[in-house]
Amino acid sequence: MSKWAFDQDSRQWPGPLGFGGLLALLLAAVYPGILLGTSTFFLRDYGVLGYPFIHFAHESFWRGELPLWNPLSNCGAPFLAQWGTMVFYPFSLFYLGLPLPWSLGVFCLAHLWLGGQGMRALAEYWTGHRLAAAVAGLAFVFNGATLSCMEWPNYLVVLGWMPWLVLWLEKAWREGGRYTWLATAAATFQLLVGVPELVMLTWLIVAVLAGLAICSGEGSAWGVGKRSLLTVAGASGLAAVQLLPFFELAARSQRGLGFATAKWAMQSWGWGNLLVPLQHNYLNFQAHYYQNGQEFLLSYYLGAGMLVLAVTAILTVRQPRVWALAALTLVALLMALGDNGFLYPLLRKTLPVLGLARYPIKFAILAAFTVPLLAAMVIPQLEAATEKRRTWRVLVVCGLMALGGMAAIVWWSGRHPLPYDQLEACGKNTLVRGACLLLFVAALALWAFARIPAMRGLSQGLLVAVMLTDILTHTSWPNPVLDSSVMARGLVPASAAPRWGEGRIMISPEAEDLLLRSKVPKYMDDFLGKRLALWSNLNLLEGVPKLNGSSTLQVGEQAEVQKLFYATNAPPLPRLADFLSVTRETASNSVVKWSRRDSGMPLVTMGQAPKYLDRTNTLRALQTPDFEPRRVVYLPLEAQSSVRASPAPNARVENVRYGYHRIEADTGADAPAMLVIAQSHYPAWKAEVDGKETPIWRANHAFQALEVPAGEHHVVIAYRDRAFRFGAGLSGISLVVFLGAGFRCWRKA
Repeated sequence: MSKWAFDQDSRQWPGPLGFGGLLALLLAAVYPGILLGTSTFFLRDYGVLGYPFIHFAHESFWRGELPLWNPLSNCGAPFLAQWGTMVFYPFSLFYLGLPLPWSLGVFCLAHLWLGGQGMRALAEYWTGHRLAAAVAGLAFVFNGATLSCMEWPNYLVVLGWMPWLVLWLEKAWREGGRYTWLATAAATFQLLVGVPELVMLTWLIVAVLAGLAICSGEGSAWGVGKRSLLTVAGASGLAAVQLLPFFELAARSQRGLGFATAKWAMQSWGWGNLLVPLQHNYLNFQAHYYQNGQEFLLSYYLGAGMLVLAVTAILTVRQPRVWALAALTLVALLMALGDNGFLYPLLRKTLPVLGLARYPIKFAILAAFTVPLLAAMVIPQLEAATEKRRTWRVLVVCGLMALGGMAAIVWWSGRHPLPYDQLEACGKNTLVRGACLLLFVAALALWAFARIPAMRGLSQGLLVAVMLTDILTHTSWPNPVLDSSVMARGLVPASAAPRWGEGRIMISPEAEDLLLRSKVPKYMDDFLGKRLALWSNLNLLEGVPKLNGSSTLQVGEQAEVQKLFYATNAPPLPRLADFLSVTRETASNSVVKWSRRDSGMPLVTMGQAPKYLDRTNTLRALQTPDFEPRRVVYLPLEAQSSVRASPAPNARVENVRYGYHRIEADTGADAPAMLVIAQSHYPAWKAEVDGKETPIWRANHAFQALEVPAGEHHVVIAYRDRAFRFGAGLSGISLVVFLGAGFRCWRKA
């Protein structure tokens, strides 16, 4: 608790219920169509990546099926094990059980509300000051970085639980008991939704605060360490059902320790965007602003008023927590620079595990957590009799320096513009930022110095209005919406594209590039065009299988084969497309129309002659014009000593039944023959011939084949994920222990 103690009088903001009601009203006012169900978010990854994944899980839920495997994308890929599918996050039941897209939009807003309440509670725990807590809560929700994360619902879940985890762990270090239990729950929720970078940032905050608690004597090293380890161990056990499949897929995926690049790092001049959000921004074809060279986060502007308060706190508040938050903020902004700074390259060499994560700009999200807390730490001093005068002097100086910094940045940008800079818009926008800063400081002054309760109430309302105006006008409207009908299934007629088991579609490399760099000016036209083109993950909305897709983690070998089609200047590979059952491809005259390919093979074939090659030579063979997938299947060298099959021209496959996790077929051949399935090879797939387990070999580098004896047989290949089963068992045991511990903790309380 802070050294400041305040009476709960008219000088204070309403408590948790009042703040929660205000925050809910503000979110409803900003996004009314989302709550009413008439509108849906859609921009960038929300529409083409995240929402289709959620739709796939929703459809699986109503089929009574656990979505372990997705056969519709990337020639088949694990689904549960992916980042961001949120299959086992308990509150996913809200959007799984209720109609989409309304339920997902409300789910996102609810987690924004949760994060705001958590930040309010944490700031009040630290300061004992309700207005400071309210300002921190609002600033955590309404800032450029947090609102940018609306593209990824799982990011919002992690952010929603982040302040609660920090708060409950701090209380656990001092009191233990139920707070350790609550911290374990929050940590589990974060792990279950799959944003490793943000989880690591959360625990970086925890580690710094733990060290601070030990050094300051607020907690013993034994108590802090024990309860932190209990939280980590408990959360790991509870989340094992998600983590173990994820770790197996990560080990077999296209990502490795060297996968990450410094793409989408904050530019060398990027700190200037903290004061001048449109510095070196360009307008895309849909009139949306993007920072030159960094398009991952639409913005990381935190509010000039918040920045001024944070700097004032660093200069005036003599508390270890402030110094710790200042250090975290500095580290965040340095790491966000990526290779444009010195810290990220240094740590990446020291800690190769950073290679599993991408985009250094994500570190700016850490500043969105620390800056509101820094701002909250100084607000009590603005009215404290002993600190008031000195704090206000520093605040005014910092405000004037911020205004001067805005003017200097605009002047410098005008002298050294980048291509497509919007200099006039930048200048006008900066004037509004300056006005918001002046009004923000004026509202604080009115609150701190006015003696009439009505004036203090007015000042608090003005403070909220200025904060929202600053954030909602600092760039293009955050998170635009479209009519919810754009997400309706059935946009692509069943006759226009195959369903699972009937073949696959293939977007041409040229169409893929045009869709990625779309120049369609209207949001509605652009999104509907991408839906018709079945781009990214949008094929999942129609249940259409596709050669490529947007699985975050692809099976490594399948990614290598896919790259043969989509690498720069890649030659056409019609024979390989035939093997992969491509029965539709992008029409030559339109990216949203399809042409039929009659040469596409069935997904399950039989009788090919096995040839044995190593990985490198197999990839080469797939690219040659004389590759004949109807006659030949390439198997790994280690299969040669076990396989007895030979060419079987009279082999037949009948009565093939396709499920998402199971394929059955009846076969017949005069001699042992290879059954080939054009689906990604993954160890969770198991095969049985007449009930007897049979090994599945890697076929044509990345796909499946098994040997079937001569005669008539019934073949089943089914998805049986041992990592999932072991993880489910471990999570089940952990859940029993966790619930028992919770019962004891709450009974004692």
